[in-house]
Amino acid sequence: MKVNYSMAKGRASPHCITWIYRKKRYRKYFRSRLDALRFRNEKEQELGVAQRTGIENELLFWLLGEINDKLNRMEEKIGLLERSILNQEESLQEIKKPPAPKILRISEAAKVLRVSSRKLYYLLDKGVFKRYKLPHTRTTFIKLNEVEKALGTENIEDLLR
Repeated sequence: MKVNYSMAKGRASPHCITWIYRKKRYRKYFRSRLDALRFRNEKEQELGVAQRTGIENELLFWLLGEINDKLNRMEEKIGLLERSILNQEESLQEIKKPPAPKILRISEAAKVLRVSSRKLYYLLDKGVFKRYKLPHTRTTFIKLNEVEKALGTENIEDLLR
């Protein structure tokens, strides 16, 4: 009894294992050589065929080549994923909203500018400062950077205390 391996060219599954059992010939096709050789070893053990003396060098080189190809494909996929992640991070940075402007209530701005809140409302009407309103409140606000520009200072946190 013998179990043979062969390459069948021009087929979707080129690796073929043939064996004879009780005067009948059987064939099975495999997509990869590794699957075919694994099946061949199982069939030889099942049918009680004497073990071959050793593993062929060709098989070892082929197996190492397959492993190398898979590693190369994995490295390519990892590289593509890294590039994709970098592109997504860049697009997220572009999409990110600018920070909300810092605002002061009229009473706080009047305190910092050392004018009365009535005078500040007058300046708002004249267009010296721009009104800033939030949709959920009726309170009028002034942007912090406009107050800083009017005072000529960078940081007015000390004056707010």
